[in-house]
Amino acid sequence: MADRPVVFVPLMHEHRFRPYVHVVEEAGGEVEFADIHNLAARRAALQRATAGAVGLDPFNGDDFAIAPHLRAIITCTTGVDPIDLEAATEHGVMVGNTPDLCIEEVADHTLMLLLSCYRRLPRTVHPSRSGAPAREGVIDFSEHWPRLRGQVAGLLGFGNIARAVATRCQAFGLRVIAHDPYVDPSVAEEFGVQLIGFNEVLEAADYLCVHLPLNPDTRHCLNAEAFARMKPTAFVINTARGPIIDEPALVEALQTGQVAGAGLDVTEVEPIADDNPLLDIPDALLTPHSAGYSQEATRWGPESALRCAAAVIQGGRPRSIQNPGVLQRLKS
Repeated sequence: MADRPVVFVPLMHEHRFRPYVHVVEEAGGEVEFADIHNLAARRAALQRATAGAVGLDPFNGDDFAIAPHLRAIITCTTGVDPIDLEAATEHGVMVGNTPDLCIEEVADHTLMLLLSCYRRLPRTVHPSRSGAPAREGVIDFSEHWPRLRGQVAGLLGFGNIARAVATRCQAFGLRVIAHDPYVDPSVAEEFGVQLIGFNEVLEAADYLCVHLPLNPDTRHCLNAEAFARMKPTAFVINTARGPIIDEPALVEALQTGQVAGAGLDVTEVEPIADDNPLLDIPDALLTPHSAGYSQEATRWGPESALRCAAAVIQGGRPRSIQNPGVLQRLKS
């Protein structure tokens, strides 16, 4: 290991992390920008590093096995799904994230998608652009289209972003329910939100908003069986991770009228393919995984990750550890 502890950063993220290198240097370390797509460079960086500050980059057991000094990898994102948490724990590597990243941005985007679904924006904006009368072929007076106030927003997950979404929904007169087995019901009550079962949320929601992390338990938890429980007048909003939804099942549910529509910032494969059938569904609105973007968020993610890395090289820990079981196996 080098005399000064090394924090590696993937070379592809250099332009974002470079302004905050001083945080690590002031802590007595040095930042190494490594081309992790080059096997030799990846191996060399991992063998030297005490910590890593990364984006949505995959790391697995093979990586941790060749990293004798590595104590932590910290993402500049909220999600850590590309990292094998079990393997990291096995090798004594803490995995941290940036838990306060883009909370306001994603909550705003979620509400934007919800309001767009409510006002049938995917269906109504294009005819008016083409010059056709705005109401011609767009509004079916027999369609279920109640006013928003009094309808139910069902949140899957009740972490920081979901709580911000709940506050926004309540301002529009929506009643908010949620499912999150890891949150104390009294916490939800402070937000005026009732915590109920997963299936109960599916059955009651007029707008189902997904705010879950992606892990083996949540992958495809919204599948054909789940959509069959929902109201045919309900909308699905996903600003979390694409694979939480079984996409072919959602397409079928939309095409058959099992659910009314969807607002999606994420898809199973990104960027979305031109032939993805979701693009041809009139009541599906898609945005390109842009919910978390703002200038503030773009700056804070890398700075936060490097601040956590600086703490690690000084013997500390990331401020948010996503594999808490590792605390029994930390490297000396």
